[in-house]
Amino acid sequence: MTLFSRALGIMGAGLLAIAPIAVQAADYPSGQVRIIVPLPTGGSSDLVARLLATHLGEKWKQTVIVDNRVGANGLIGMTAVAKSKPDGLTLLFGVPSVTTVRALVKDAAIDPVKDLEGISLVLESPYVVAISAKVPARTAQEFAAYAKANPGKLNYGTYAAGNRLIAELYRQLSGLTMEHVSYKGEPLAMAALAAGEVHMVIGTAVTMRERAAQGVIRIIAVSGDKRIPSMPEIPTAAENGLKGFDPILWFGVHAPAGTPPDIKKTISGEIAQFVKRKDVIDRLDSFGFAAKSSTPEEFQAFLARDAETWIDVAKGAGIELQ
Repeated sequence: MTLFSRALGIMGAGLLAIAPIAVQAADYPSGQVRIIVPLPTGGSSDLVARLLATHLGEKWKQTVIVDNRVGANGLIGMTAVAKSKPDGLTLLFGVPSVTTVRALVKDAAIDPVKDLEGISLVLESPYVVAISAKVPARTAQEFAAYAKANPGKLNYGTYAAGNRLIAELYRQLSGLTMEHVSYKGEPLAMAALAAGEVHMVIGTAVTMRERAAQGVIRIIAVSGDKRIPSMPEIPTAAENGLKGFDPILWFGVHAPAGTPPDIKKTISGEIAQFVKRKDVIDRLDSFGFAAKSSTPEEFQAFLARDAETWIDVAKGAGIELQ
């Protein structure tokens, strides 16, 4: 066999190897699509995932179902997707726990940032910093001064491992000495804040607005450098002189590592159309969220940066891997 013939044979074998994936990408989706949500039904992530599933089903003329796989800080759902065939038919509706696993979990079955590939953001929202109305402070500066005048006497409540990292980042950047109190769920943490059992909680805008309207808590800042349109009177952390406190609550869509770029591009393109729909924008705004899409490359780069941030915060707080 000549060298030329051998080269043609190798090339032919290579083309045959990639042909199924190429056809699959062109025909995507060729069957039912499953979106796995790593959190319980009824929550904001579940509701938004179902809105997206309805949109995709209508566009693709295929059945798109939402499958809630709960447990292990989201790892059960993430692992199910990471170990699925990379054909775009099994997707993850990701939440911030995707990027906190490295900082919190020892010997995890997967590394979500490496074993999953980001396809697109779906929404983002700043976090809201709130204090109990029983604290004699009305601004972030006044609260910091009060905490520093009472070292070790104040505490902050959290309701999830990732939420603790966010609160720790705020505490570290502010230079505050506060004790940590853990609660099983945001509602319990918010009830404790309203009762004055804890002095600070960082959470979502939709939850905080209701309590603030009741006068039992005070919202003193939002993360990042942009005010929330629905709460334009609340200054940002940057406006309060707290640079670097810019974590965001985000939801996004991920696929197993190795998913063909054409498939990821197709899904990303449909998400871009989804977040432009007025009914979707209005619905997300009612939750305190801002609709936002991204390219797969942009989303994956964001995930990598975010994961490194939380590793540093956990180390600074002395949080041991569990």
